[in-house]
Amino acid sequence: MGSGMDSDERAVAPDSPLRTLEYLGEFLDSTTLGFAYFDQDGVIRDCNQALAHLLDATIDELLGRNFFDPDWATIHEDGTHFRFDNRNDATTFQTGQAHTEIIMGFNFKGAPRRWLSVNTYPVFAEGTSRGVISSFTDITKSLQRDRMLELVNEVNHSVMLASDEGEALQHLCDTLIDKGRFALAWIGVASNEDVDLVEIAFAAGATEYLDSVLGASGDARNTARGPAGAALRHAATQVVNDLGTDPFFEPWRERAVAHGLGSMAVMPLSPGGRRAVLAVYDHHVFAFDEVTVRELEEAVGEVEFGVAHVLSVKQLSTALDGTLAALARITENRDPYTAGHQARVGALGAAIATHMGLETTLVELIRQSGEVHDVGKTAIPSEILTRPGRLSALEFEMVQRHCALGADILTRASLPWPIAEVALQHHERMDGSGYPHGLGADDIVLPARIIAVADVVEAMMHHRPYRPGLGLERALEEIRAHAGTLYDETVVESCLAVFANGFEIDDVESAP
Repeated sequence: MGSGMDSDERAVAPDSPLRTLEYLGEFLDSTTLGFAYFDQDGVIRDCNQALAHLLDATIDELLGRNFFDPDWATIHEDGTHFRFDNRNDATTFQTGQAHTEIIMGFNFKGAPRRWLSVNTYPVFAEGTSRGVISSFTDITKSLQRDRMLELVNEVNHSVMLASDEGEALQHLCDTLIDKGRFALAWIGVASNEDVDLVEIAFAAGATEYLDSVLGASGDARNTARGPAGAALRHAATQVVNDLGTDPFFEPWRERAVAHGLGSMAVMPLSPGGRRAVLAVYDHHVFAFDEVTVRELEEAVGEVEFGVAHVLSVKQLSTALDGTLAALARITENRDPYTAGHQARVGALGAAIATHMGLETTLVELIRQSGEVHDVGKTAIPSEILTRPGRLSALEFEMVQRHCALGADILTRASLPWPIAEVALQHHERMDGSGYPHGLGADDIVLPARIIAVADVVEAMMHHRPYRPGLGLERALEEIRAHAGTLYDETVVESCLAVFANGFEIDDVESAP
């Protein structure tokens, strides 16, 4: 961010007491803002005590240096290094324009990385640029807090969208790299109660380091003698501030340094009750201060909650499948001629929905809807359902009632949308000629339009008491001939494509 300064803005009233040397000296000695004067080569020619304090140095140590000294490894927020030929003080000197709120990270040896907001202003004498004055504000804590808050929010969002435990844990590793800007993250699971070995299950970032540690064998294991094992055994976070010198990390020191890793933190993790750890590495030493560790531990808590949520949803889904299978079995016991009919309709409906590009969750619900779409037949006398001849008008009216009866049963069972709606509407037709309510076109929910097509195809293919099976070709001719009138044209196109792609409806097994 930059702003220009014209000659009027640089003019200073000669009698201004705020700008006398005496007042300026008092200000520089008392302020917590760091100030430095750079010459045209970017070398510090003067600075105040506040800047020396910010940089953990003395004024004498700073004089004659520049902020692109290799010892400081000055970086941008994204982790890339500032180039000496593109530094902001040089740009200010050359253009005469101020630059404000430049974020610079300094990697001090033996200390955590510090982030400074830097403003640079040109110094003119007799209309000529003579140097640059820079002010420095320590924003380390606020930057870390904002960054870690963003990380925790992203972790929470991603794990809640995960469809299984593994996806949630991999999301955590990926987010630590993408949003947290860490170098490496991996999750390891204890192989036994004694924590003899920690198996690395998920990882992101500088995984070539893990490859070098694990060796050419590809055995995904990491000995548990180090921080990972300690975090598991003591159920507490372990921090290694300098991987190149800490004796605790001695077996892996050489490889870590070779891959540019400076520090790490390992936290215990209990996804779904398993004993595991999350290991996070940074390129810089002393990267894991109290704030960072606390926020990472909060992210771990979010993941544990997310995994528990995923497992709960799986348990509910399993229970739902069991309930639907039981309902389907009751229906088929009443009408043995349609054994397997609902399972086949559900499978074909799911195949059509998948071809149409519907979301995975909705595809699964359409499959489940198909598996119980005829549950209302349990209230119809079995002698009517199995009668080989034509039905009377009254008997046919009783059969038609199975749609409303099924919807009532499924609604009372508090099953998710659209299971009850499909039972109610699967005999409705696009032109309004169906039953029970004569709905048409968009008044029929899409899942019911899909199951309607699947139901007709399956029913025509297979034997019924009142007629022999007509086969696949006749069934496809039926839906093709009435696409757009009785049946949803897009659904019909997808159904035809599904069979053209090799779908085998007779391979579908009924629920156990």
